[in-house]
Amino acid sequence: MNKEILKSIVFFCLLLILSRLIPHPPNFTPLIAGAIFLPFLIKDKWLITCLPILCLLISDFFLGFHTVMIWTYGSFFLIGLMTSQFSSTKLTSLIGLSLSGPTLFFLITNFGVWLGSSIYSQDIQGLVQCYILALPFYASSLSATLLFANLFYFCRQFFINRGLSNQV
Repeated sequence: MNKEILKSIVFFCLLLILSRLIPHPPNFTPLIAGAIFLPFLIKDKWLITCLPILCLLISDFFLGFHTVMIWTYGSFFLIGLMTSQFSSTKLTSLIGLSLSGPTLFFLITNFGVWLGSSIYSQDIQGLVQCYILALPFYASSLSATLLFANLFYFCRQFFINRGLSNQV
């Protein structure tokens, strides 16, 4: 990995970390989009899987750790594994991943909320209630992921078309 690509990746990760630290609507950050977009920047499957978790860990250090961390980090690990399997850098792949990533995050993290919480009854009705009450957060996460993943993609295309692809 050359020095310019490394600088781009560090800048990208700092952007993802900062996005969680500044005020934003609930679940409206580019973090899932960043996890989905990494294969468009680098090919190292280990980095693709681990960098988003590192960004989460660093930002959680400042925000505070929480009881659903294992489910959150686990979902990002699975999103990283899923995205690392895609070798295509086509927009259609990005859109498909932008729909499946937040869905996976929603299903896993809210299962963790239901399982570890006394707020919901520990039966199928409680699980369904947990998912229903989390739908606004899912909509926000899905919207943010679609928006930011496409923004990242078109910025990348802009740099490639300008002949600056060795810096992206």
